Amino acid sequence: MISFIKFGIISSCIVFFSVVYGFAQQTGMQDISNPEFSKMDKNQNGLISSSEMQIYQAEKFNELDKDKNGDLNREELAADSTKMYQPADKDMDGKVTQQESSSQFKEYFRQMDKDNDGQVSEAEYTDYWKLIHRF
Repeated sequence: MISFIKFGIISSCIVFFSVVYGFAQQTGMQDISNPEFSKMDKNQNGLISSSEMQIYQAEKFNELDKDKNGDLNREELAADSTKMYQPADKDMDGKVTQQESSSQFKEYFRQMDKDNDGQVSEAEYTDYWKLIHRF
């Protein structure tokens, strides 16, 4: 009798985990790795600190600033595949300054850091972008 109960419990667990795994595969939940997150996580500890976010922001800004004038114009902003700079143009003058960019990334960090521990986990990062893009 006990063997039959153990078998039933084990079988139920196998079915449950198979269903969860199948759902995760269908919804893309089995792999939350994100190339932008990996670029930000400079020390590869699975967390993004505020300073790592600032370093990433400066690198990305310099990468996008093709004419090296310290501003991102519409064409340069269009080249940003992450679209993280779109809301940064606070004065609506059609360009993003280094200061506007830095300010926007600080806001992103604040919004992503749901547990307010001063670090953004990959899950927090992914959850943020899922919410924004309503995946």
